[in-house]
Amino acid sequence: MLKKNLFYTFLAIAFVLVVNCAPKETPTSSISGTIENLEKNYVILSKVIDIQQKTTTVLDTILIDKSGKFQINNLETPNIYNLTFNHKKTIQLAIDNNQTVEIKGTNLDSLIISGSKDTALLLAYENFRKESLNRLVYSVRKEISNHKKEKASEEKIATLRSLEIENYNKHLVELTVFIEEKMGTSIAIYPTSIRWNGENLAAYTTIVSNFKATHPTSEITSKLEKRIALLQKTTVGSIVSNIKMPTKEGTLIELNNIKGTYTLIDFWASWCPPCRSESKILSELYNTYKSKGFEIYGISLDAKKQRWLDALEKDNRVWPNVSTVEGFNTPVAIEYGITALPTNFIIDAEGKIVASNMHGEHLKKFVEVLF
Repeated sequence: MLKKNLFYTFLAIAFVLVVNCAPKETPTSSISGTIENLEKNYVILSKVIDIQQKTTTVLDTILIDKSGKFQINNLETPNIYNLTFNHKKTIQLAIDNNQTVEIKGTNLDSLIISGSKDTALLLAYENFRKESLNRLVYSVRKEISNHKKEKASEEKIATLRSLEIENYNKHLVELTVFIEEKMGTSIAIYPTSIRWNGENLAAYTTIVSNFKATHPTSEITSKLEKRIALLQKTTVGSIVSNIKMPTKEGTLIELNNIKGTYTLIDFWASWCPPCRSESKILSELYNTYKSKGFEIYGISLDAKKQRWLDALEKDNRVWPNVSTVEGFNTPVAIEYGITALPTNFIIDAEGKIVASNMHGEHLKKFVEVLF
């Protein structure tokens, strides 16, 4: 009897050791699809590397059979992926561990995506974003267009441009509330970070803190923390880093060398109507307060030099203006976390930010108080 009991004891111990030593199953996710009427018989899979700089890496080209079916297995998750069909339509997927994503449709304009709550949240966010943008921003642009046709006064157009900027900031607040109320700690939060700004930093900090508690070792957590750290550098009270960029003649101008008692760092571009409308207010402020120590350091995010030069002349931007003509890929724009225009910062003589994103009459009144 003793030998029999020992045998079963050893057998139980051996079973425990085998179970504990066996390799743990790695969480896997997959994408499958059936899409009819495709022009080409393949789809390109890529992974988002940096949402801010819009960099991706192509992982694979997957064949689609004659019936429109394709399958992608063993995805590295959690991650944000892009699927590009026919080199035309790209859909973005937020895929977490152990999700089986299924895509169906009779064509690329009628796709139904299931199997990933994170992708569903990302799609819901995008739908809300478009609705909010149409309601708050595009409606004002339409009104501006109508007033231009009726040859309304410049003052009326300028007022509407200021309203457009104000409404865009309201739009960003609405997006932030949507994330707080609807998205929890979903990895779909990462793509939304491209529109985060310093004004809503407290909310984003809490969002990332909660996200980290759920995804402590995820690469996405690290990326979101870097976004927060970047925004902290350009919040009120922070000291800005020096900027050294070329003028239209190629002469390098440093921010530290032209700083006044107060300096407006103005990020703008020729293709940005609100930026162009604001030129008149900037000219008034510059002419009025330059002798008292007010400076402007204009940074164009144009990608075509001639358009920048034409705008400088037409808008009479006579204060220091610089550009590397790299658009949003301008290193300083990345360093300052610029994702929308116009964006500005007012700094004091020590380089401390005293205000940000002041526009229109609000900007005029703020500068008046400063001096």
